[in-house]
Amino acid sequence: MCINNSIISENAAKELSQFGKIEFNSSLALCTTFKTGGNADILIEPYSEEAVASIMPILKHEGIPFYIIGGGSNLLISDKGLRGAVVRISGLENSFHLSGEYIYAGAALSKERFISEAIAAGFCGIEFMAGIPGCIGGGIFMNAGTFMGSFVDILKKIRGVDYNGSVFEVDTVADISGYRKMSLPENTVITGGFFTLPHAEDINETRKCVEDIISDRWKKHPMEYPSAGSVFKNPDGFSSWKLINDSGLKGFKIGGAMVSEKHTNFIINTGGASSCDIYNLIKHIQETVHKISGVHLETEIKIMGEFSW
Repeated sequence: MCINNSIISENAAKELSQFGKIEFNSSLALCTTFKTGGNADILIEPYSEEAVASIMPILKHEGIPFYIIGGGSNLLISDKGLRGAVVRISGLENSFHLSGEYIYAGAALSKERFISEAIAAGFCGIEFMAGIPGCIGGGIFMNAGTFMGSFVDILKKIRGVDYNGSVFEVDTVADISGYRKMSLPENTVITGGFFTLPHAEDINETRKCVEDIISDRWKKHPMEYPSAGSVFKNPDGFSSWKLINDSGLKGFKIGGAMVSEKHTNFIINTGGASSCDIYNLIKHIQETVHKISGVHLETEIKIMGEFSW
C-alpha cells in the first residue's frame, strides 16, 4: 500500500483506513468548484469528528505533511497537486439539529441544506447565505457572507479538533471575527458550529425571500460556469468588481479562465481551464488594477500548492 517513495507506511495506511475513506493519487479537481487541480498523494475523508481526532495524531506521528479542505468552493489547487495527505472534511457529520438553546450544524452540511432545514424548523436569519456555495465549515472559516450579513451574526460557538486530537469549543465573540476571516487557534480543524436563529413570523415569506435572492444571483453571477465565487476581497472604500471592470478586464481570458462578463469579481472556467490559467489570470488582474488605480487586490479564495508567475 506504500506509495510515492513510502510517503506512508502500510501500517499507518491501514490504521487511517479505520477512521475514514482513503484513496491514493486521487484527483483534487473533483474536490473543487473550479474543477481544476492535480492529484493528492493521499486523500482522506474522515467518517466523524472522533475520526478526525484520531487521524491528526497519526499524520503528525508519521511526519506526513497535510492539508485540510472542505467543500472546495473557495479554493484553487495547483495542477501539480498536493504532496502528503489531504484531509477532506466532506465525510463528517452533516446534521442539523437542536442542541440545548442552540442549533448545531456539522461542518460538512451544505449551506443550501442548512437554509432548507432552518426554514423547515421555522427559523429565519439565514437569508444572507442564500446562493452561497460550499459547506458550513468553510462558511465558518471564512466568516462568509454578503451585504445582508455574515456567519458571525448567527454563530455562537465553534467546535473543532486540534492537531493533537483534542476536541475544543470556542465562543464566537466579536474580536475573533473579521472581514472574510475567523481567527481561531492555530493547528485546528473545524468540525461544526452552534447557531442561534430568530423564529420566522411567516416561513413562506422567508422561503420566498431566499428563492428571490437565489434567482437574483443567477441573473447577476455566472452560476452556470465552474467558479469559486468572489475571487478578491473588497479593499477599504472600493468594490473589487468595479476596480476590475474599470481596468478594462471584463471578458479577459488566459487559456480557459476568463473574467466573467456578468460579474467581474468572478473568474470562470469556460471549459478546459487549468489551475495555472486561473492563477495567472489572478496575477494579471492584480497587476493591471494596481497599475491603473494604485489599489492592491487581496484574494478571498485560498490558494494551495506550487504555482509560478
